[in-house]
Amino acid sequence: MKKVYSQILLIVSAILFVFLFDWAFFQKLQFRIPNESPWNTNHFFNFLYEYERLARTPKTKPRILILGSSIAYYSFDAKLLENSLKDKTGKDFEVLFLAYAGNSPLYVYLLLDWLYPLEPDLVIYPINFIDFRLHRTYVLFPEGKNETVDEGVMIQDALTFGEAPQSLWIFPWETLKEVGGTMDFSVQARYFLAGIFRFYQTQDFYFTNLQNIYQHRFGRNTSYHAYMGAEIPEGVNALGWTGKKFSFFPLISMCKGKSGFWIEVTPFLLRKGEATIQFQNERGRLQVVTLRKPGWTQVHLDTGFYEDQKQVTAELSQVWYAFEAEGAYLDYHRDPMGVRLQQTFGLERPLSGQQYIRPRRTEDDRYIGMSDREYESYFYYRLLEGLDRRPGIGYLVALERAKKRIATESFRPLFHLSYLKKISQKMNERNIPIAIINNPENPISLGWYERSLWYKEYLNYLQSLKSEHVAVWDLKDSLAMQGFSDFHHFTYAGMEEMNSIYAREIVNLFSK
Repeated sequence: MKKVYSQILLIVSAILFVFLFDWAFFQKLQFRIPNESPWNTNHFFNFLYEYERLARTPKTKPRILILGSSIAYYSFDAKLLENSLKDKTGKDFEVLFLAYAGNSPLYVYLLLDWLYPLEPDLVIYPINFIDFRLHRTYVLFPEGKNETVDEGVMIQDALTFGEAPQSLWIFPWETLKEVGGTMDFSVQARYFLAGIFRFYQTQDFYFTNLQNIYQHRFGRNTSYHAYMGAEIPEGVNALGWTGKKFSFFPLISMCKGKSGFWIEVTPFLLRKGEATIQFQNERGRLQVVTLRKPGWTQVHLDTGFYEDQKQVTAELSQVWYAFEAEGAYLDYHRDPMGVRLQQTFGLERPLSGQQYIRPRRTEDDRYIGMSDREYESYFYYRLLEGLDRRPGIGYLVALERAKKRIATESFRPLFHLSYLKKISQKMNERNIPIAIINNPENPISLGWYERSLWYKEYLNYLQSLKSEHVAVWDLKDSLAMQGFSDFHHFTYAGMEEMNSIYAREIVNLFSK
């Protein structure tokens, strides 16, 4: 009998240990270690990390919560908005993000109970056509229409793991409650396990941040999704590619006898033969490095560059163009490209806490100074040409077709649109002010359906959501086409321009 009791005790102890470890690490500790995932990457970890940070941050001033999808975090800059509001009102505000790519109204609705403990004084929710996922109807039913499709089928599709992995990774209980009855038992069990054990829920992405931390300290930092090194005066793109010139302040670690630094050389840079990169500072110190083969190349500066403590300018003898490249290097843009810098280039210590801090990159400045005609030509070339060579633009092509098709249909508050109404009703019942923004859209893509009956009725539907605590701002045509990087995401300059407009609307709302 004692042996049986011992076995039972051992099993119970093991179960308790699993629960305790799951709680201690996966629910607490992993959100206390530094988050070294860059902006616009590792979306779901960044979202959970930010939520946990906000949940333990005491409220000390009026709190504005920016909610939504990539539309939200491409449209706003927290510090810019705080400064604009300070200038206009003389008061301090706290602007916070709770957004991730693909966070459509249905998913926002399922997470509303998460918002209330944060005590927001105002929720800002910018939306655009992409948020309603209406193109999915035409993907699932090529001859179907949004005005007649079965809404239940679309909701089930929206909460499948393939279409929305966050249904398992972020809100498994809420998903079970909403559509669990339509799931097979095996799928229900998977969501049930995710709801009980955080290690199972986050298994697909929690390790990414730990890998980042390890690589930033012990690796070469040559495999990454977004550059997060030192700012380069001449600019660097989101993937770390320089232009013909780039400048930086030298570190002792970059010099001979130390680790140096790594740059990626493409075979397209070497099409005309060897290339050189010349390093020079204000004192005339000069070093030339010859680049002979493609791949990641280690460079060591002369120690004198560090001793001079002057900015170093590197200049390549030639450049390459992504539209002339092949494979992973192929892209349809005309920016002159140089070499790729390692992710943490130029930093003594890796950056952390960047999950909602947007850096300015060279592609943000691509359209500055273009005429409408030049921009429109570039728009179609950049975003919609060459689907056979660039399968990654498939969703943009699907969106274009969806906007043109829906322009021939009558409006129906389907799917995510119906959840937008539920969100507004819940927020009104909770007495929490929310501003739903029909966010600016690129005039080119807006023109595909703006004059349709569907769009006019859509605008009427948005206005019908207004109530005591629900405001609706129609800002669809507040930004010129040059302020967009695609159909609905702003360039950095576009974001800067819009932040003053958002601030104006917020001040007007608070003054009522």
